[in-house]
Amino acid sequence: MNPTPDATYVDLSTPEGIADAFVNHGVTLASIKGISDDDLEALYAVAYEHLADGRAQDAVEDLLLLVTHDAWEPRFQFAYALALQMLGQHEAAAQHYAQALLMDATNAGCILRLGECMEAMGNAQEAEEAFRACIQLSYLSPEHHLVRAHAQARLSSLSGGAA
Repeated sequence: MNPTPDATYVDLSTPEGIADAFVNHGVTLASIKGISDDDLEALYAVAYEHLADGRAQDAVEDLLLLVTHDAWEPRFQFAYALALQMLGQHEAAAQHYAQALLMDATNAGCILRLGECMEAMGNAQEAEEAFRACIQLSYLSPEHHLVRAHAQARLSSLSGGAA
């Protein structure tokens, strides 16, 4: 994400100025370091390919670099969370899914994965709530029908077949 036009007027010489730049002006570490959106996207493409191949360990470091350099991109947060989930780090994954969800509250897939993490951590009630929310949100986008079906199956499994 490139800095906003008013980012050139922020004071990066003080901790308060840096915090203001990140929180109020959308400045990212990537933009401060001069890393282009194209460079971030290229790294994301490589990491995403690793994830798609089931190679989370190969993707996790690149994804960590992405969320560190552009914490405001929900795709980066989601992909990093997915890698962590695939590696069995459910609590950390849940935190990053929650971060992605804050940036896009209509992402049914994100809530599904958050529910899976809750379930893996033994938080059945929170998992059920997440799966129910996922099912409701999935109706907003027709392409989420598979996400809905998965959430319904997880919910049914948690409630002993009485979803």
